[in-house]
Amino acid sequence: METIYCISGLGADESVFQRTKIKGAQLKHISWPPFDPGDDMESYSLKVSALIPGDNPTILGLSFGGMLTVEIAKRRKVKKAIIVSSAKSFVEVPHFSKLVQMIITSLAVPAFFFKMPNAALFKLFGASTENEKQMLSAVLKKSDGQFMRWAMKAVTLWHNTTYPPDIVHIHGTDDKIIPPVAVKPTHWIEGGSHIMIYNKAAEVNRIIEKELHGNHL
Repeated sequence: METIYCISGLGADESVFQRTKIKGAQLKHISWPPFDPGDDMESYSLKVSALIPGDNPTILGLSFGGMLTVEIAKRRKVKKAIIVSSAKSFVEVPHFSKLVQMIITSLAVPAFFFKMPNAALFKLFGASTENEKQMLSAVLKKSDGQFMRWAMKAVTLWHNTTYPPDIVHIHGTDDKIIPPVAVKPTHWIEGGSHIMIYNKAAEVNRIIEKELHGNHL
């Protein structure tokens, strides 16, 4: 049975993959290694990569984890690199105003801010049902605010322009965190939000299965 190494978004844990069920594969979540304040996306991706054993691994990255997956696939041979609700380069990342960039990169926002569920955040992530809101709230409350604040800075300063051409990129047409206007994925999911790996899991799973196994399953 194939192993898929999963990297979640920002400070999220493995619970974001609770509905990810891939035939013929087992999922192994990669926990966040400690970060240094001076780490950027490239240097931190090396720490994450060191936790993925073996040759030619299959990696599934969600959101921030997808960006790390891109960096890993640039420097290491992988069997398959799959990113969901993510970006392959800085061109696909939404460009914040200079003021917002300055606030994020200065780390002026208190760490606890990133752990506070609210109506605006639910709408941004696409959590509309009570179940989805509870899932997102649980993920945020369990997350490390310091890590999330650092990760936001890393995303803001990520200026990547290159990526392997065979990366599988699954994106939603209704993603408000990484708007589809500048994104060029290999697969679109109609109406998919930033949490479509949870609320449109069946569609995401089918695409991943097809990419891994073709029409054999």
